[in-house]
Amino acid sequence: MQLTLEKSGTIEVDGETYVWDLRRQPRPLGNGDWEGIALTLRHQDFKREAIVQFPPPLRPNGRPDMEKQKVDLDKVRNAITASIEAGWDPASRGKAVAFDVDVDGN
Repeated sequence: MQLTLEKSGTIEVDGETYVWDLRRQPRPLGNGDWEGIALTLRHQDFKREAIVQFPPPLRPNGRPDMEKQKVDLDKVRNAITASIEAGWDPASRGKAVAFDVDVDGN
C-alpha cells in the first residue's frame, strides 16, 4: 500500500505512464449521503480523461470518515486498469468519461 498526500502525480501501469489529479475529497451530499474521493486520470501523451469515483470511506462504526484522505497509489493502478477494461480509451477524443469503482479501485 503506497499512500501519498500529494494532489497529483504520475504512475506507471503496464509500461505506460498516466497522470492523476485529485479532483475532490470526500464530501456530504445531504440527507446523510456522502461522495468519496474522485480522481482525474489521463495518459501522459493524450488528453482524454477518465474521472474515477471511489465510495466514501467509512469508519468501523459505519459512519463516514470526514478527515482528508490519502491517495493509495495501488488503488489508482487498479482504477486505471478497471477503467480501460470498462471501455476508456485514453488515445481517443471526446469528453471525460466517469467511472464508479469499489474501495479497491476495481
